[in-house]
Amino acid sequence: MEVQKKKKYNKGFREDVVNMVKTGNRKVSEIAKELDIPDGTIYRWYKSSNRFSVKEGEKLSDKEKELRLLRIELAEVMEERDILKKALNIFSKQGIPR
Repeated sequence: MEVQKKKKYNKGFREDVVNMVKTGNRKVSEIAKELDIPDGTIYRWYKSSNRFSVKEGEKLSDKEKELRLLRIELAEVMEERDILKKALNIFSKQGIPR
């Protein structure tokens, strides 16, 4: 059984993809196929960006902005941690080749 490496996408790339979805000119499935990214990944990025985005006309204090940024960073770190836990679980079941 071969373990697939999880692709890492930088923040700027994720934001660009989400902006492509927000413009609404193309379907998520088309964008996903073109970029070779699973649809679910793009939907997750989109949902996350909307959860922490500032609504038009909304004014945030510096502390509120910092809190939102920290929440985004925490969500990313937790996702990375979960991926590592899954990888550890897979390797512990297979045994590490020597």
